[in-house]
Amino acid sequence: MLQRGDRVPHFEVEQMDGSRARYRDVWQMRNLLLLSLPDDEPGQFADYATRLVQRQAEFSAEHTALVVTGAGIAGVPRPGVVIADRWGEIYSVVHARSAQDLPTVDDLLEWLRYIQHACPECEGETK
Repeated sequence: MLQRGDRVPHFEVEQMDGSRARYRDVWQMRNLLLLSLPDDEPGQFADYATRLVQRQAEFSAEHTALVVTGAGIAGVPRPGVVIADRWGEIYSVVHARSAQDLPTVDDLLEWLRYIQHACPECEGETK
């Protein structure tokens, strides 16, 4: 299972809207917000996924690619959320049993604002 500080593995998946998402298309250019839905009960997470998609403009304003998929990705919890910076460093991984266990959209945006304004040199000093 991936955790904070790990790197996002390169992936190519079908999103819930039928489009393809390739991590290599956003790597080093945009942050990543990945919602991985379970394949056995995706319906209970549909409202959550819809709330994310409805606020796509806010994620874009934080230079973030939103990927919502039911496909499995190595190391990514299903269901779960992964937040990573543009270089693929993971800042947060949340595994959930239900949609209520996932962070609110506002919490996700707060994480992304933090990443957007983080000082890479300062972060390196703490590692």
